[in-house]
Amino acid sequence: MAAFPKLETSFHSNDNLLRRTEPVPGSSFKRFGPGHFETADYLIKGILPLYGVALLAGQYSSGKTFVALDLALSLIHGVSFLGRNTKPGAVLWLAAEGAGILEQRLEAARLAKFKADINAPQFPFLWTEPDPAKDTDAVLADLSIKIREAKNECETQHPGHPLRLVVIDTLAAYFALKDENDNAEVGGFMARLGKIARDMQTLVMPIHHMGKSADGGIRGASAFGAGADAALAVLASINPQTGEVDGPRTISLAKTRNGNPGPLTSFTIGQVVIGIDNDGDGIAPGYVAYTPVGASKGKQPSRAVCNMMDSINEAMQKHGKELQVFEDAPPRKAVRIDHVRDEFMRRHAVGDSVDTSTKRQAYRRALEKVLNSKTYCSRIVAGVEYIWPIQV
Repeated sequence: MAAFPKLETSFHSNDNLLRRTEPVPGSSFKRFGPGHFETADYLIKGILPLYGVALLAGQYSSGKTFVALDLALSLIHGVSFLGRNTKPGAVLWLAAEGAGILEQRLEAARLAKFKADINAPQFPFLWTEPDPAKDTDAVLADLSIKIREAKNECETQHPGHPLRLVVIDTLAAYFALKDENDNAEVGGFMARLGKIARDMQTLVMPIHHMGKSADGGIRGASAFGAGADAALAVLASINPQTGEVDGPRTISLAKTRNGNPGPLTSFTIGQVVIGIDNDGDGIAPGYVAYTPVGASKGKQPSRAVCNMMDSINEAMQKHGKELQVFEDAPPRKAVRIDHVRDEFMRRHAVGDSVDTSTKRQAYRRALEKVLNSKTYCSRIVAGVEYIWPIQV
């Protein structure tokens, strides 16, 4: 096999080689020179570019808004996202949908995951509830104005956090596209959106829906995906009749110009009590709880364990209550273990068998694994066993 040529002098003493990188008189083209090449900058290394348009697409109820919030908070707090380096900065969120619960979800994630002091001074998360869309031209013009205002506000009030990310929730609710299945219309729209993002030196991330079947990809014209610089897909196995999620939700990098597409991680939706409503019930919004990157060589939890976590979350929503679990600690939201068992037995199918003994064995093993994972705790209070997530 031929040896590779020696390169010790390639970038230092070979003047003829170095001159090849200089502009050629009378030419408007760039010329390649070894060792002299451009590298793409990033917002999240290997996942999202620093500028441009990135779609975050997902099925209904898959958790795409939760993922977008988690990503946004990672930038604001200057921490890694899924183990990848990030560029710290501010976020502008345009809540065309879900404005009524945005702040609750934001506070839940800050409290449970980022251990932030929720009483601290304002932090660089700017958001607004836009007016109903009129026409695409007007909306794009207004978007430019909003981004410029947010950039100026961040420069004066958050000098250490330049505006990095603009989230639009959702694309369909914010923009007035006449026909999202028209490739010509969508292609022109994506080009104009990309120009705004590059002119403003931000990443614009519209949240969009998948088609009726996740296998069909992003809803609407193929120009959505073609015109994006990156795309994240949030997927889940969802019962179309009940809307229930069976198994873990997943995040995949569907498109990137500077990385490797493919699965990134799985996640569940945790809950944390952030307050009490007018009826005296706990307010417990959700937040993203990721499977640790690289854990068990990428092995995902078993179906029984996923069903157990979903059963706890479902039972918590239906039957959870504020409970004084420990005398020297504040009350926390917990649910009776028998409610969790009933939910697990309902949702966990074992082949075609109707023998409940097999389900009981699966239930006991899954409960043991969940408790051993240190994600949940259980305790007997007044003769009744309760379970709750440790984050709460």
